[in-house]
Amino acid sequence: MNTLINFLRKLYKYRTVIATMALQEIKDKYLGTLGGVLWSVINPLLIIFVYWLVFSLGLKVRPIGDAPFIVYFCAGLIPWMTFSDTLVANTVVLSKKSYLIKKMVFPTEILPIVNLISNLISHGIMLIIYIAILLHSGISLSLMNLQFMYYLFALCIFSLGLSWLLSAINVFFPDTSVILSVIVNIWFWLTPIVWLIEMLPYKYKNFIKLNPMFYIVDGYRNSFIYHIPFWHNYKQGVYFWLISLLLFVGGALIFRRLRSEFGDIL
Repeated sequence: MNTLINFLRKLYKYRTVIATMALQEIKDKYLGTLGGVLWSVINPLLIIFVYWLVFSLGLKVRPIGDAPFIVYFCAGLIPWMTFSDTLVANTVVLSKKSYLIKKMVFPTEILPIVNLISNLISHGIMLIIYIAILLHSGISLSLMNLQFMYYLFALCIFSLGLSWLLSAINVFFPDTSVILSVIVNIWFWLTPIVWLIEMLPYKYKNFIKLNPMFYIVDGYRNSFIYHIPFWHNYKQGVYFWLISLLLFVGGALIFRRLRSEFGDIL
């Protein structure tokens, strides 16, 4: 337990470095492009437009309940993109930033957090776009919308634990990043983002609910569309937090234990 506490204290100690690196990460991402940071707005808009074109106009998907398909879809897409982008980037972050690990004493455990925070900025931009979509669709805002912050925090804990674990493993087994890209694609379709869980027979619903991202996606919809409080589904919440905290603690401890070998292998 002392090892984990010291690990977390170190993260807090470098909070200013984390914030600075996160902002620099965003600048570097769009450095040299004509649109610059505007691409962080254009990209999600293009993704939302393509899915709307395919499912609303192409496949003629009907509105879900009182909410148009695009409203239902975006509520799931926004947390999913933050999760998948963070996980994919963090799995290879140590190899991409190997110059920091090899040439100086550097707190490598902050690197996954840097990517997470830079993706949270994009997440905030997508939420602003989503609020505009809600208002355009005639869905009024309420205080219940603020509940998304709980689910965002849950997403961060889950993502960070997995990121520490996978980034450490990828140093020793580089195929991890390739395998992950396949898993993430399958994971997307196993999460009810573009489809309703009610479409499945009852026996399959419980299987889908084992997916931790179901809790997050469903929570965003409950916050923005259905206005259902998070304690309504407390059993699913208990399950999610057991998995997430296990990954968070386990990922942190494994990362810390393997950290001393990163420089030699990279």
